[in-house]
Amino acid sequence: MAYDPANDYKFWLVVNPAKWLVPIFLALLAVAVVVHIEVLNSAKYNWISGPAKVAVK
Repeated sequence: MAYDPANDYKFWLVVNPAKWLVPIFLALLAVAVVVHIEVLNSAKYNWISGPAKVAVK
């Protein structure tokens, strides 16, 4: 059974885009927000707080 691009329309017969596109975009937005929060919490990539302060002994 080889992949046939002509049958791609059948996916949209099962998945109604009017019902599922908004939840998919909301899930992608949630993933993007979590990734950005994690990156901003790292000392290397946090450009908002400025350079990290290093404790000197």
